[in-house]
Amino acid sequence: GYSGWYVLSSSFMVVRAEAMLSRGFSDPGIPVVCRRGRLVFQSASGRAIPFRLEEAKKTSDPKAARRVTLPVGRGFREEQNGRGAPPEREASICNFLDCCKAQRSDNTSGVLRHNSYAGESDEHLHPKFCGYRLQEPGKMPSLDRFPPEELGSNVPSHWEYLLPGRCESERLKCRELRERVRHVEGAKDMVTMLRFLRARRGRLDDAAKMYEEAMRWRRQTGYELGFRMNTRNDWLHRKVDSCWPPTAMLGKDLDGDPVYWNRMGLGSMDFLEQVPTEFLIQHEVYTITRIMQALEEASRLSSRPVMYFTVVTDLGEMSLRNFNIKGIMKYKVCVRILEDHFPEIVKRIIAIRVPRIAYTLWNIASHFFDEGTRNKIQIADPQNTLTVLSQFMDPKWIPEALRLSSNRRKWLVRALHTQSNRPSV
Repeated sequence: GYSGWYVLSSSFMVVRAEAMLSRGFSDPGIPVVCRRGRLVFQSASGRAIPFRLEEAKKTSDPKAARRVTLPVGRGFREEQNGRGAPPEREASICNFLDCCKAQRSDNTSGVLRHNSYAGESDEHLHPKFCGYRLQEPGKMPSLDRFPPEELGSNVPSHWEYLLPGRCESERLKCRELRERVRHVEGAKDMVTMLRFLRARRGRLDDAAKMYEEAMRWRRQTGYELGFRMNTRNDWLHRKVDSCWPPTAMLGKDLDGDPVYWNRMGLGSMDFLEQVPTEFLIQHEVYTITRIMQALEEASRLSSRPVMYFTVVTDLGEMSLRNFNIKGIMKYKVCVRILEDHFPEIVKRIIAIRVPRIAYTLWNIASHFFDEGTRNKIQIADPQNTLTVLSQFMDPKWIPEALRLSSNRRKWLVRALHTQSNRPSV
């Protein structure tokens, strides 16, 4: 019976009642208690999920009588009618879970998918964050959650002398930066200090200001700490993992740092257009937090500070459908969260299989990044994708789909060359 749209007040997400029923809630005859505008759903595990409904206003309009105003979080307020149809696409995240579940009609063979994971278990992570745990490709890594610990709480003091690209002047500046921000609440390990110092090219005043603003934002939102300590419910974020961002951590570069694969062409612009900005910010912080936890785990495994990862952005599936202005502006929000509050975690960005439309999009999106990040981007020649990638990583970590596409391209070039050199009769 509950086919309309409701709002989970604890997470400020809009979900379908049908989806809730299929995710652990009892049948449509679920017990409901309504007291003083408070609606409580009883889950199969016995956990009560509260829903807040505002008191209905008296009106002579029969349609208005069926309309309920629901709180959707700070800055958002939606009106949903009794039948569950959203009044405005932009004002809600109606169907954005459907965007994640929708099957692509185009050919995406060769895409590695792990369909056995759907965010069902609270004890497991999405495989996209666990690829560094693999010693050899071809198997699924352990999906155990990262240990709950605050940023910088387990950084040994001697790692100060093992930082990548270390030099005596940077080490002294990191110490001075830590002294300048000693009054600011937040992590002050040398890895964190070096990130902010390099983000502002060694300028201490600018680095101290950036650190203070970033830590204040992290503390006020509470997103990072909640996801780190597993005190914030990430159920819906784990559902969205398979949809956005279309990325995965797999393998190591020649320095032993993780490789982060990004298939931007497979990203859903419909998702970015429909999802509220507040949820997108939360999901971006959730994703960055999981990546940083993976880097911290890599540091423990290799007994050295792992600050960076190499990004390989595959734009092979990008087309005109990605040219969505609303989606692009939402993507800017994701970029600025990373640049302003979680700086210097990217070592380099290698763009491969770049179509012509990507250059147009890059002319727009390049302004979203800081200059230091733009300088880390390099575009690989489509004819030498494997050669370029092999300069930075062991070829065994290059996905089979890329190896096959490169081999087909070489075969086609040879075939055309042979055809052109065939003597005429």
